[in-house]
Amino acid sequence: MGRPVSIECEAERLRPAKSEVERLWADNAKAQRLLGWKPEYPGIEGLRRGLKLTIDWFSIPENRDQYRAGQYTI
Repeated sequence: MGRPVSIECEAERLRPAKSEVERLWADNAKAQRLLGWKPEYPGIEGLRRGLKLTIDWFSIPENRDQYRAGQYTI
């Protein structure tokens, strides 16, 4: 998005190299089986498409005015 980014890392939040976090994989097969749901944008191309749509949305100043980074909203 053409903005500089700084990444902050807190040592106490890092996971050990062999922790279970490295072995976990998301799987939507159960949602597909039980609900008939499937992702609108599947796979890596879907991820790229979703990211592009998100970037496009945030690129509009009026949309950014509605966004509250520090507030959880449902």
